[in-house]
This record gives sequence, C-alpha cells and structure tokens, in this order.
Amino acid sequence: MQQPASPKSNAVLDTIEWLGNKIPEPAILFALFAGVVILVAAVGNALGWKVQPVQPTVHLVEKQDDSGKPVLHTDGSPVMIPLLGPDGRPKIKLEDRGDPITPRTLLTSDGIYWMLSSMIRNFTHLPALGLIFVSILGIGAAEKFGLFGAAMRWLALIAPKHLLTPIIIMVGANSSIASDAGYIILPPLAAALYAAMGRSPIAGMAAAFSGVAGGFCAGFSLNASDTFMAGQAQQAAHIIDPDREVVATANWYFKAASVFVLMMAGWFVTDKIVEPRLLQAERKKETPSDAETIASMELKPIEKQGLIVALLAMGAVLGLFLAMIFIPGWPLHGQGQQTLATGQVLFSGPPGAPKGEAGLRLVEPPGPRWSHVIVPMMLLIFLIPGMAYGMVVGTMRSQKDFIGGLYHGVKSVVPVLVIAFFLGQFVEYFKYTQLDRMLAYAGGQLLVTADLPVPLLIVSLVALVVLGDFAMSGLMSKFAVMAPIFVPMFMFVGISPELMMASYRIGDSVVNVITPLNSYALIVLAVLQKYKPGAGLGTQIALMFPYSVVYFIVWTGFLLLWYFAGFNLGPGGPLRYTPPH
Repeated sequence: MQQPASPKSNAVLDTIEWLGNKIPEPAILFALFAGVVILVAAVGNALGWKVQPVQPTVHLVEKQDDSGKPVLHTDGSPVMIPLLGPDGRPKIKLEDRGDPITPRTLLTSDGIYWMLSSMIRNFTHLPALGLIFVSILGIGAAEKFGLFGAAMRWLALIAPKHLLTPIIIMVGANSSIASDAGYIILPPLAAALYAAMGRSPIAGMAAAFSGVAGGFCAGFSLNASDTFMAGQAQQAAHIIDPDREVVATANWYFKAASVFVLMMAGWFVTDKIVEPRLLQAERKKETPSDAETIASMELKPIEKQGLIVALLAMGAVLGLFLAMIFIPGWPLHGQGQQTLATGQVLFSGPPGAPKGEAGLRLVEPPGPRWSHVIVPMMLLIFLIPGMAYGMVVGTMRSQKDFIGGLYHGVKSVVPVLVIAFFLGQFVEYFKYTQLDRMLAYAGGQLLVTADLPVPLLIVSLVALVVLGDFAMSGLMSKFAVMAPIFVPMFMFVGISPELMMASYRIGDSVVNVITPLNSYALIVLAVLQKYKPGAGLGTQIALMFPYSVVYFIVWTGFLLLWYFAGFNLGPGGPLRYTPPH
C-alpha cells in the first residue's frame, strides 16, 4: 500500500527512515567493521600511533589523628587511607602501567595466518553464544507449547476497564521473555479490547506497542539479552581489570522497578495525549471483527487448567532452587569455583604461558554458586512449566512434540548465530590489533581529564544509544560494538559496567517504537492499517513519538534517582567501580 505524503513536520523522521533503510544488514555490517579494523590498524601502525596504558587506582593519603599528626604502623610507616571525594566515595587516579601500546597490523604473514586459523574459534568462543543457546531452549519451548501466549491473553482479558491501559503496558514490558510473541499477540488483542469498550482501538494498539518495544529492556524476569550483555560487559571490563566479573542478574532490580515506571508513563501518554487526539475523529464502535478477535483470544477451560498447572510447576522449580541456595550444605549454597571434569580450573594468559606466570588469570573466577548456574536455572524455570502446560492442553503429546519445542527456540536464534559469526571476527580483530585497549585508554583518560559529573555521562550515553538505534537495529548488535569502548572508559571515572548496561538498556528501548529499523514494526503497522486504511510507517512513527520522548525523559530520570539513592542495580550490580587497593 502506498504511503501517503508526510507533512513537513515529519521531514526529519522521513530522512531518518530513508537513511536507516540504507544501512546494511547486521551480519554484513560487522563484516564491514572487521574490514575497517584491519585498515585502521595498518594505517596506525604505519604512522606510529601510541597510547600510554594507565591503571585506575584508589588515591591514598596518610591518615592523621585529631591533632593532625600522621598515624603510624608499628614499623613506623604511615597508615594510608583512601582519599574521599565530595560524594564520600574513594577518589580514583590514573597511574602509568607498562609500555605504550601501538596498533598491531593484521596485514602481515602472521596476521593473515591468525585470521584464517582463528576463524572458527573467534565464533565458538564468543562469550554469550552458549548462554543464549541454552537459555533459549527453555524459553522457546514454553512459547511453542503456548504458555506465554495464554498467559498474556489471560492477563489482558481480566483487566478492569479503568486499568486496561497500565495492565496492557505492564504485560508488554514483560513480553520480551517470549521472543516475538508480544509483537504478534498483544497489539491486535489490545486494539480489539479497546474497541469493545468504546475506546480508540489505535490507542490500545499504541499502548501495547509502547510496552512491548519501548519497555523491551524492562521486565520482572531474566532473559537471553541479560546473559549476552553480561558476557560482553565482562569481556570489555577485563581490558583494565582482568578479575572483574559481571553477572546476568546485575540489572534485575532496576529492570523490575522500571516496569512500574514505564507503566505509569505509558498510561499518562495513552490516556492524556494519544487517545484524546485520536478521538477528535469519530469514535469507533465495536465491530463484528473486534468481537471475533476477542472471542478467539478468550481462554478455553483446558487452557486455564494448563496455566494453573504451569504456575504450580514454576513455583516448585523456583522453590527447589531457593532451597539449594539458602540451605547450608545444598548444591548452590555459599561460594564456589567452576572446574572442568578433571577438577582443573581454566586459566588465561599469553600463549604457552606456564601456570603461575605473571598476568595469568582465572577464566571463571570464584563467586556465589548460584551466580554460576543462572542460565541452567532459566532453562528449567521456563522449560518445565512450558512442558506442564503443553501436556495439559495437548500441545506436547510425544517426544516429537518436545523436541519440536526445543527446535522452535533454536530456530528463533538462527539469525543471531549468523550475526554472531561475523561479530566474533570483529571482536577478536579489534582485540588482536590492540585498538580496543588504545581507544579505551585514550577515551578513559579524556573522561578523567574532563571531570564531567556522572549524571551528565549517563544522560550522554543514553542519548548516544538512541542515535545509534537509527543506524543499527538490535540490542545485541549495538552493545557488542559499544561495550568494548564505553565499559572501560566509564570504569576509569568510577562508573561500574553494570551502570553502563542499565544506561544502555534505556537508550535501546525508548527508540524502538519509532525507529524504522525495528523489524517488528511491520507487524504492528498491519494492525494500524486495519483501523486506519492508508496508514504508513510515517503515521505509525508520528503516533508513537510521544511515547519515545516521555519514556526517554522519565526512564533516564528514574535511573538518575536510582544512582543518587545508591541502590544496587541487581544482585551483583553495584553502581560504582572502585579498583582493588
């Protein structure tokens, strides 16, 4: 259907849409990035570029007694304590570490040999590859057997009329756990429910889309993106702190609390801005197609029974894991160290380095046992309830159905695997040439010298991610590019990788509702065209623009309040980074 001419006020959005459509597919984009790395490293090597590596350390000063005299140890040496800044936290200073870093070109005999010989390893050793694959098995099976779809329909259909908008948005913000089910089920259901209640169906569709896309990185549950981002952030943090660990639960508290913030913001935008504008035209009454849609969405008795059984199964699995975590002597209680089947631990260091050589470090550092099994927990928490639901409603009757459910999840990540192959080459080329370290150190020193306040850095990063979303779609693709640069840079000024991740989540989510690069926008556009024939992407962008602006302001403000309050972003998710001292 031909898109109607856009008004002058949409000229900027039309230009962005045109430019966005010219951007290559992510897999091709990462292949091009890899080529750029090869070229830049060669040029930098020829021109003699150098960057002095630095180590962020806690600024120590002599401790003094009440009379101003230094406090001494028994051996006569002064007692050193951290110098505190105005915020009461230890101040960080940069100290030179090692020799200057120069670009390492790949355009040599050894470099070309390395690129060819490491191609498979660059892909298979991508930190998040296994995490995504394992977690999606359970999530995909639960989606295939119908658990997620039934749960969303049930929540939407029982919503009281005056609470319909916030409940629709809340369900949407939690739908990212179910892959693309939220885009497919929720917008048409919300539109039909609004029409049946004498409200604008387009407003219902907009509210659902704002929750699903605008709240994509919020939610009460962990999902595959959490494991991916944690893996990428940890790898980036190791550039300056080889022992820094980032866990998938690092943003969990903030994600869950954000659901309520977005729910209130979206409720305001829908009921006070979007719907009044739509209702200036003739109010649309319920039509037979709306009634049919609602009827088709109603849960059958067997589906209600399946949901109850699935809920009980999920409670049993969660209860078992909690028991294993909190009961002394049980498998997940206390601290642990991951090992191979032989009992050995994995170390990483220079090729051929003997055990114990300086610079050698644990690949999987010790920590709470439960933090080492988050992905298997996600697998079972969704797989077992999904199987229980499928057995009750009949969508899982045989082992063939069970395997089909597992295949369903894997099929959904096939595009990610293709992207991951080229992503792995780009990441490792970036590391081999040492451009990642050079950029991180140079940028980190610049931030320290600029001495910008942390709130300004947070807002700047969110805005940068928003702009990036018009050039590259996909949470994982952009984070893989930005993490090696911004995680170390922010660590230099005391911002934790976890806080950088939270800032990134906001920027990536709030623009999803208006970027033309959102591949699911066409699904929502089909719903819009049902109620407004002739509508195009420009119409949809204009409809969703208020959500994007309000979500940006409110959600970023919420993160700043969270920062000033000093709460952890999640289990293992501090706000500040303080180097060991």
